[in-house]
Amino acid sequence: MALVDRSVAGLEYRVERELAAQCGTWQQLNIMKRKYGEVRENPASCGGMTKSERLLWYRRNQPAIELDNYRVSCSSNYRQLQLARGVRSVEETDEEKAGRDRTKSEALLWYRNGGEQVMEEEKNMASLCGNWKQFHLMTRGRAEERDPDQVPTRSERLCWYRSGGKALVDARDNLARDSSNWMQYKLTRDRQQFTDNLEDAVNTRWSQFKGKEELSDYLAMKRTESLEERESVRIMVRNKINKDTMTKTAYDLSRQPFAAEEVEEESRRKVESEMSREERIAKLRGITEKMLSHKSDYALTARALAAAAYKEAEEEAKYSSSKKKVTTVVQG
Repeated sequence: MALVDRSVAGLEYRVERELAAQCGTWQQLNIMKRKYGEVRENPASCGGMTKSERLLWYRRNQPAIELDNYRVSCSSNYRQLQLARGVRSVEETDEEKAGRDRTKSEALLWYRNGGEQVMEEEKNMASLCGNWKQFHLMTRGRAEERDPDQVPTRSERLCWYRSGGKALVDARDNLARDSSNWMQYKLTRDRQQFTDNLEDAVNTRWSQFKGKEELSDYLAMKRTESLEERESVRIMVRNKINKDTMTKTAYDLSRQPFAAEEVEEESRRKVESEMSREERIAKLRGITEKMLSHKSDYALTARALAAAAYKEAEEEAKYSSSKKKVTTVVQG
């Protein structure tokens, strides 16, 4: 095999490894190399082949050979084997085969290919039933459709109880036993049902919309409803605030908690808090000097206070005793 580039060389190496894994001798490998890539039909049997060719044919058809061996183990004679292989002496259609009963060989083949498990299941169902009617209901169902309002019969109730209803009844009894009153039992039961329905809806139904248009319409409707609800809440809150109620008073106090004097004091405090460190030190020094140089009225002596009182009395007397001269001029 000629080499062209690295990819082809790698492909040749891998193919040769795979062919070598399928061969037992160098002669088989050489034959497979020569026939690799040729389109050939796979014969149904290995008749007329050499030993090496039969070995290669066996390795290619190993799954089919294992299936045929399994059919041989399930058959008692050659006729059953031919039936299992699908070979019949007389060809018949599916309608003809469904219209007749199974032959002994077909019944035995069906039993060995899975019918045994079906028979065991039917035996278990029969052990759960008390009469033929119950067994008929379990295996074949009702002959006619039941009405939605029809009351279940005694056989149907017994069949339901034996087919799994016993666990549901025990769960209901345990729930009623753990509940102290009817309301607690009802709430717990509804919560469990809602949880089960929600889990089933999440796992089975991914969406309740059939198209993008329905989804967009639903979203637009929800958006409109939310806007209308929000606007109604705003109007209600606005009407409540406009009324002179305790809530409005508290709101006003939170907006303006101080009176006129308190507002000035609060503004002064804010200004002081915004002053820098040097300005605070200078202001504090000025206040200290003013307090130290301040002289109150109680610091004067009694003589000084008496002199000041006499002086004020003399000024008042002088002002009261002064007369004003009024001159009237008459022009003729």
